[in-house]
Amino acid sequence: MRDRDDVPAPATDRYEADALIIYGVKLNETFDYASFDIGEGQLNAVRLQLYREDKVPYAYKSREYSVVLAYGYAFEGHCYRFDTNRVFLIKKASPKPAVGCGFDGLGYKMWRIRASTALLELTTNYGDARSLILDANLPGKRSPSSYAITLRMAHRDGRLNRD
Repeated sequence: MRDRDDVPAPATDRYEADALIIYGVKLNETFDYASFDIGEGQLNAVRLQLYREDKVPYAYKSREYSVVLAYGYAFEGHCYRFDTNRVFLIKKASPKPAVGCGFDGLGYKMWRIRASTALLELTTNYGDARSLILDANLPGKRSPSSYAITLRMAHRDGRLNRD
């Protein structure tokens, strides 16, 4: 980590209590779509482009939405890094050159949104059916959030209060 990783992002002209800044790169910067390699060489890729169903065949332009490969975020003056790179689709938020949290001057962008902004997270995994479906669903290989839910419900014999 660089020594400037703890520099918070700049505030806007007015204070917004639920402001969230996402740092990353815009995958649909050059074209109106984002392209993902599917692991079988450069000739095979998945393209992601946003369309409107009610105005077929209207495809959104890259300036109207962002497919973001996110590396970190800032919230309430603190900087955080994602444990792995995350891909988000953000509508109606214009990226600006990144400032703060160690991302400035490196070609990264930042998106200033509200915590209540609706996002679409895209998850990509590549592997065979055994590893992606069968092995992933074996007991003991569940996501940590499912264990937390089970633990919470099992606490005090399933009762949610002390009554």
